[in-house]
Amino acid sequence: MSLKDFTLLAKMEALDLEGHKFCQKFNKAERHVLSADIRHTNSTILHLIIRAAKAQIYERRLRRPPAETRELLWCADVELEYLKLQVRKAYNLRLVSDAAYESWSRMIVEVGGLLGGWLKKLNESVEGQPPRPAPPRTRQPGQGSLLG
Repeated sequence: MSLKDFTLLAKMEALDLEGHKFCQKFNKAERHVLSADIRHTNSTILHLIIRAAKAQIYERRLRRPPAETRELLWCADVELEYLKLQVRKAYNLRLVSDAAYESWSRMIVEVGGLLGGWLKKLNESVEGQPPRPAPPRTRQPGQGSLLG
């Protein structure tokens, strides 16, 4: 799997570019606050998706369950929810037009669908595997306490 052939990454890059264009139209006061926060959230999501793709390649190579990949995708999903809130806030503050909000929201929903599909696929692959044994405990419950 090559990252340049990765549909989710391509869609997220397009979302980032469009979001940047929308943010450039914010008034000066919001350009340095909400706009910067939106751009940072987009960058965080892109970074998490790239890390998840790389982690999945590594975990497949070692024939490990995709635990790290799932964790990274879950974090990306949380950030995507936060991005939705930020875009809604920009719209409610009338920083973007109705058409821009509709376009931006549609792109976010599309990225969310791809991200959710990837998470669902990973969860299904993990559910089909036998459970891993729990790590050994260093002390037994009830032994020792913080109070002495």
